[in-house]
Amino acid sequence: MAAVKKVAVIGFGYIGVGVVRALYEKGVNGLELVKVVDIDLKRKRPVKIPKSMLTDDWKSVVNDPEIDIIVELMGGIEPAKTIQMAALKAGKDVVTANKKMLASEGKDIFSLATKLGRHVGFRASFVGCHSLIHEFQQAGAATKKFKRIYAILNGTSNYILSTMTRDEKSFKEALKEAQEKGFAERDPSDDIDGNDTANKIRILVNLITNSYQKVPEFTVEGIRDITSQDIEYAAELGYAIKLVGVIEEMDDTFAVGVHPALLPEYSLLGSLEGAYNGTELEDEYGVISGLVAPGAGVYPTTDAVVKDLADIVEGRPMPMPTSKKALVLGSTADAERRYYLRFSVANHAGVLAQICNIFWKYNISIAGVIQKEPVSTKFVPIVMTTYLAKEKDMQEALREVDKLPMVKVATKLIRILSANT
Repeated sequence: MAAVKKVAVIGFGYIGVGVVRALYEKGVNGLELVKVVDIDLKRKRPVKIPKSMLTDDWKSVVNDPEIDIIVELMGGIEPAKTIQMAALKAGKDVVTANKKMLASEGKDIFSLATKLGRHVGFRASFVGCHSLIHEFQQAGAATKKFKRIYAILNGTSNYILSTMTRDEKSFKEALKEAQEKGFAERDPSDDIDGNDTANKIRILVNLITNSYQKVPEFTVEGIRDITSQDIEYAAELGYAIKLVGVIEEMDDTFAVGVHPALLPEYSLLGSLEGAYNGTELEDEYGVISGLVAPGAGVYPTTDAVVKDLADIVEGRPMPMPTSKKALVLGSTADAERRYYLRFSVANHAGVLAQICNIFWKYNISIAGVIQKEPVSTKFVPIVMTTYLAKEKDMQEALREVDKLPMVKVATKLIRILSANT
């Protein structure tokens, strides 16, 4: 029988309480919780542990030779990074839910762990999609490669967009409801501006390429500018609007981005409701698979942490980028996809013809047009969908369109994603 691994949890907040309860009250085979670290030891928590197990001194825990594994649940960059680095240097394995720190500082963490032969478990940084992390790692092997990954990785944004669609609410109304129900923070910027999704996409790129080098910058767009009008038109066209992280194979590397997208409303991701996460991936053989699961919460996060701990105890291989090879992303300029476009133009004859002439110049074909009765005498909304067009051609065309005197505001562009595009 393998020796019992002694565990210390650093961070006794919302998630820390769940992990402590799982380890101390319920128990996990092969694991013994021996210390819990937090700066606030007086706050009442819904789990009781002996006072002798509590401390506010993380250094004493990290330097304790009796402790085998550090579970870091503090969040933020520092002192979380310092704690993880110190734990690895002290010969300990690390488990974390800290996606922001790994996306920013993962090179230092993973390179040190690789050098020292230690493990870093980070399933909990994905929660709703953690079961696919092992499969993502295989993408770096010769036996299996992924052509594309479309992922909804932020429950807050998905809740807001679902509420706008289902209840016909504005963005502000849906955001307020999400905050009242605890699905959105008081400052939801990281969620609604796409940064949280981007952090998770960066970690996925590291896994797929097996490189721990910092992922180069890529386009990140949020959902602040999605209107009830866009939701309505998308539904009329048979689509739902979602915030999607995209990884697509391109010229022996990957093109990456985070942005709102139209997805077929009855597809796996298009039908995803509430604060759920989901991933759809297509391998090199054209086989499409996916996963849907809660995107946040104490139980799902605790479950992910415990699974990493169990892997360490049982000696199972753990997914972690281990190579220092250079990481270069492909340009999205030549990526071909379909587009949803919403124009606000003067209510004059010939406007549509002028737009179409510019599109013809850039080899952009129109798939459909929706033109409603004018909402005022000043402007009229026109919605178009296109057939496949190159990103660079679409951007150039819109720069010309938006200079037309009858175009009142910048054209709204939302990409259309599906298995066929």
